[in-house]
Amino acid sequence: MTDWDVYWELVSRLSQIGLIIIRAYFLCRLVKPFLAVREERGDGPAQGRAKPFLSVALPGISYTVVMLLAVLYPREVHVIPVYIISTAAAFGTAYYIDRRNAAQKIFLAVVFYLLQWITWGITLVPWRGLYNILVISLGGQHSYLLHFLLYGVMEFFDLALHFFAMALCVRLIHREYHCKMENMTKRDLALALAPLFSVAAGHGIFYFAINAYEKDTGMYIWNHYSSYIVLQAVFMLISFAALLTVIVSYQRIKSGQRKEKEEAVLAEQLREMKRHIAGVEKLYLDIRSLKHDMGNHILTLEKLCEENEEAGKYIVQLKRQVREAVPEMKSGNPVTDVILREKKKEAEEKEIVFAHQFHFPEDTKLSAFDVSVILNNALDNAIEAAGASTDPYISISSCRRRNAFMIEVKNSMAGKRRIEAESGLPVTTKERAGHGFGLVNIRKVAQKYYGDIAIEQEEGSFRLVIMLMV
Repeated sequence: MTDWDVYWELVSRLSQIGLIIIRAYFLCRLVKPFLAVREERGDGPAQGRAKPFLSVALPGISYTVVMLLAVLYPREVHVIPVYIISTAAAFGTAYYIDRRNAAQKIFLAVVFYLLQWITWGITLVPWRGLYNILVISLGGQHSYLLHFLLYGVMEFFDLALHFFAMALCVRLIHREYHCKMENMTKRDLALALAPLFSVAAGHGIFYFAINAYEKDTGMYIWNHYSSYIVLQAVFMLISFAALLTVIVSYQRIKSGQRKEKEEAVLAEQLREMKRHIAGVEKLYLDIRSLKHDMGNHILTLEKLCEENEEAGKYIVQLKRQVREAVPEMKSGNPVTDVILREKKKEAEEKEIVFAHQFHFPEDTKLSAFDVSVILNNALDNAIEAAGASTDPYISISSCRRRNAFMIEVKNSMAGKRRIEAESGLPVTTKERAGHGFGLVNIRKVAQKYYGDIAIEQEEGSFRLVIMLMV
């Protein structure tokens, strides 16, 4: 081996290592939004702060280690098994970091495996065209040094092409994959992978054709058939289009299912609330009526027992018990009175400080049942979050500014909640059916009145603002 051969081999190895690092970087970029990384010591739900760098980088590090071992191994190894093992190692590490949603991680592993082939097939066309002009035609007519320098330039150009191709592909995948924290079932995985396995089989056939031609002739197939790399690039573009189609179709299916569940949960909540509130409202009015009558009876008994000191003490105690039997919330609507009283009682039983300045807006077409959906869901979430904090409190208030009716619910909480970028809502950490629709249903009610919700959070506190146009 001549000195020039050593230099060419060195540039080739450095180019291979550079390509591995680029792919590892975009592997981390691909999986980052899908990982629910836990903060400090792993206790408590994933927070809204940036994910720890090491946790996000570990899948890329695992991929790099396996690929470097293959590159530095003195004997020739088959490329496809190396890609499969390195991708499996990367997503095995991702599963170790975040053990939820294993089916989604398998899907992402297949997507990344295909991306490596897709970007290689697409970038080969511009790289090969420029290589033929600079290195073979121009470089071959001059000194070895110029030839070597042009080769180095072309390897750098190849890395740049892969970088931009991977960046574009990952960005498109993130844009189309909306609900990244939503659980993928085994059935969803099977439906999503079925067309992708066909794409992977096509890639395997192309790779087999390249290897078979090289073994028979000792040359690359595109040296004799220049149209081959164009045909391959077209197939890679079709493959990526198929991959995006799978993601878009999956998202539409899940969106439809989610909408059906949201509507079913909301409808059931309304039915239950109507039955519950109708009964409690009647009981509430009966108790208030009884309280009024009892007040009159006590006044009469006071007159009769003025000369009996012991009977007078008994009457005072009875008056206090009657007064406390139905604490007055005075929110302006019996429905919201009932809800606020029950939620305050529930909060105080859990030693949560509960303060309210809520007033139902008068002279509006605002439905008490719609407001009950907002109050029940918002206060249920607040009680659950505040109960896990060290200094628990809840405050609810409202105000009206012309046609805008604002409801504000503030509560203490442990840490911060992770916010999903697409929906703007906190990511639920519970897997049970029907959970996680509270804020979704609040937003539905707000949008019914041409309003919306806003969420603000700081370390240890959470603030929800609901705007309704009344």
